[in-house]
Amino acid sequence: MKKHILLFLSIFSLVAFSGCDDRDEIRDDINALSARLDALQVEFDKLNSNINTFYNLSNGKTYFTSYTQSENGDYTLKLSDGTSWTVYGGMPEGELPVVTISEEGKWVFSYNGEVIELKDEAGNPATANPVDGKSGSTPKMSVDEEGYWCYQIGDGAVQRVPGPYNVAEVDKINPSIFEEVKVKEGNNNVLQFKPYGSDSYVEVALLGGLDMTFPDEPDGGYKVSASSSLTLTATLREVATVVISPTPLDVKLTDAESNNLTISNPSGATEGEYTIYFEIYNKVGYRLVKSLTVTVE
Repeated sequence: MKKHILLFLSIFSLVAFSGCDDRDEIRDDINALSARLDALQVEFDKLNSNINTFYNLSNGKTYFTSYTQSENGDYTLKLSDGTSWTVYGGMPEGELPVVTISEEGKWVFSYNGEVIELKDEAGNPATANPVDGKSGSTPKMSVDEEGYWCYQIGDGAVQRVPGPYNVAEVDKINPSIFEEVKVKEGNNNVLQFKPYGSDSYVEVALLGGLDMTFPDEPDGGYKVSASSSLTLTATLREVATVVISPTPLDVKLTDAESNNLTISNPSGATEGEYTIYFEIYNKVGYRLVKSLTVTVE
């Protein structure tokens, strides 16, 4: 009898430990999936941010003041609102999943040599061209909670892309919204952006001339105290208007050619670093944000 009890306890322990191992593996899989979905969301956020920045540039809401290009063809643009924007000018390594229209006018999902025809809920191929007076449909791509590429035809249900290549891998998402970015031939002050699916380029010109510079900082930086003020020469180029953002410091800018910027602390601002922002505009309304950091002792 004791032998049977010991055997039963041994089997029970084996099952229990095995169950724990299974649960641990499942938990690890869930954690890995959650991390991948979080990473995917970050990439989608980057895409949305890129779209918004490019919209502002192409519509004249912001301008770029300078740019640099890396060895792999990416551009970093300094923008007139004081921020910078990295534009990926080429495709990342490896093939990307692409939704295209086949020669037969059907929507297909192609990746890694596989071409998968997208179909509606009834199993009919999704057509991109008008048929019998009805407009073609446009598939909406998405990623579900388990990390698979999905599509939706019209108002139909969301379906997973079938086949072995439907896992949305983070490193397979193109962080750019442009098929190509290049400097315009014969004009280094114009960048040309070619969005995916477009046959033409959108040109964005460099905002030239407008600037506001300050002397090199002394050792320890610019400083003021309750009993002392700071006087500098701010050099302005092509500037028609200057707007100084609210600050606890007293900032005065005159029209003089030298010693035209005075900063003091009459209100008794607490010790620490303060960044003063100057919004400068040229005569046609282009805007650029410049900043100066001052330490209150």
